[in-house]
Amino acid sequence: MQAASEIECHDKTADLRSPIGLLSLGVRHDDSITLTAEGPDAATAIAAIADLILGGMDEPIETPRIPPSAVATRPAIDGALLGVTAAPGLAIGQARWFRHAEITVPEQGEGIAVEQERFTAALATLAARLADQARHARGAEQAIVAAHAALLDDPMLLEGTHARIASGQSAGHAWRATIRPLADGLRGSADQRLAERADDMLDLERRLLGVIAGVEDATIRFPADTILLADDLLPSDVLALDRSTVVGICVARGGPTSHVAILAATIGLPALVAVGPALSAVADGTSVILEATDALIRVDPDADTLGAARVRLVQADMRRADMLARAGDECRMADGTRIEAFANLGAIGDARLAVDNGAEGSGLLRTEFLFLERDSAPTVAEQTADYQAIADMLDGRPLIVRLLDIGGDKPAPYLPMAAEENPALGLRGIRVGLAYPQLLEDQVRAILSVRPVGQCRIMVPMIASLDELRAVRDVVDRIAGELGLLKRVAVGVMIETPAAAVTADLIAAEADFLSIGTNDLTQYALAMDRGNPAVAAGIDGLHPAVLRLIAQTCEGGARHDRWTGVCGGLASDLAAVPILIGLGVTELSSSPAIIPEVKALVGTLALDTCRAHAAKALACASAAEVRSLAREFAA
Repeated sequence: MQAASEIECHDKTADLRSPIGLLSLGVRHDDSITLTAEGPDAATAIAAIADLILGGMDEPIETPRIPPSAVATRPAIDGALLGVTAAPGLAIGQARWFRHAEITVPEQGEGIAVEQERFTAALATLAARLADQARHARGAEQAIVAAHAALLDDPMLLEGTHARIASGQSAGHAWRATIRPLADGLRGSADQRLAERADDMLDLERRLLGVIAGVEDATIRFPADTILLADDLLPSDVLALDRSTVVGICVARGGPTSHVAILAATIGLPALVAVGPALSAVADGTSVILEATDALIRVDPDADTLGAARVRLVQADMRRADMLARAGDECRMADGTRIEAFANLGAIGDARLAVDNGAEGSGLLRTEFLFLERDSAPTVAEQTADYQAIADMLDGRPLIVRLLDIGGDKPAPYLPMAAEENPALGLRGIRVGLAYPQLLEDQVRAILSVRPVGQCRIMVPMIASLDELRAVRDVVDRIAGELGLLKRVAVGVMIETPAAAVTADLIAAEADFLSIGTNDLTQYALAMDRGNPAVAAGIDGLHPAVLRLIAQTCEGGARHDRWTGVCGGLASDLAAVPILIGLGVTELSSSPAIIPEVKALVGTLALDTCRAHAAKALACASAAEVRSLAREFAA
């Protein structure tokens, strides 16, 4: 697209190519902005950008938290310092301080050509390191690394650094002099989320200076049972921690939506942020109890407090160890009823985690990771290689591959799809595959090429009518014939629309299985856009209306002896598991990390009890009533 675009807000203007420029505008919810563009495709660019902004850009809606500035003024209570929970958990150990060593760089350079070459080489080295990290990362870590790579290519940083080098400064000094004021400007923002992005810029500052100075990234090592204290941490610091020795993090500054907080939560490391200046009084080697779930750290606790905490920690570890030890067992209820415990996967790394946590297969492989963030669709060979690698990692366990679900909030640049007023109701899911037949056929061919034959099953997303399933079935049967496959390929559907739920009996007559995507089913059933902050708080899959659609789906499947699973968020919600089973769900596909807990919970349940519980849930008037009922059931 040929267009140069800018955005104006608060009497400031930023180039849309510059992430830092956009952050520096300090745009808040309900602010008025002006978009301008020049070039042959200016009108198209403006329309596309406006659509992205109005659609929320797939950003999660977060519950407001206590601002760090408020927490920092809260006093110590009974030897405990208060902060904000960044990642829940309990840890006991010795406080150890982590402080960055300053990287010294000369102000004057050794010549413009030398310094320009030094800067360019350092950029290339760091970009390569970030690309390597991205390949081996997943989830939140991958997103953060991608954000850092985008910042590294920011025109404000590049142009500013080159200009300073041209004035005679060294590459390192020019880089620091360019990025540091921009980071300081963000840190001074009244918007907490913008202030926390300053850490990402300081992280890039330090990492690039390290490359220029020849200082290699290294694992951060401390003695065993270390609870790491710091005035502040950078995202790369968290990624470099030795998890075998560091058992918790406590930071004087920072915030709960920072990338440090997100990474700590992702790796399961208890973390407390925004403790304030009082943390500086804690000496190295002091015994501490980090109760991150309760947002406090106990400093130099007495023997009784320390003993009680150790008992709680042992009990939690024993529960987790027991669940992991039994995670490989077949998932059955206390009365012997079989419930399959599967895992949702987004990439090959998830498959290893799923197997380690006792997954009996994958109930959902999201294939979007192969199709997004690239300029052209993946070839059949590329797709086959990735599906085969995941199948091999599952070692013969069933692998249900969802056909491409893009469009809506997940566009692909190589598909000419016009901006839509209501993307969630437009060209997405299987509608995209049917609109682009070659894309669908290539993916089906790749899936059917995985060996052993039969390990992979195909799942069709966003079904709204039986005709759509029939169209896909025709493609699958034709390509199976071309490949010489004699056995019928299992093709199931995702029940994500109310239309599919209420006609589940018709769909089940021709589908091999039904799997409920509770996230989309909930937003469509409640007419609440999960990307809209005005209504997102009301979206709960345990709403009686959603539960009734799930019940109707299970009943429709049972009429034709088809099993019904859940691969949406409710399968990872322990409060929902007994209700889902009571409604007739026989397969739960959840996030890999929670599978041991799901299997352990299922092992305590009886089918008759779950059915009675589910019947009560269907009679509730609201999701809040259902959750109250679920708490009573679990007590």
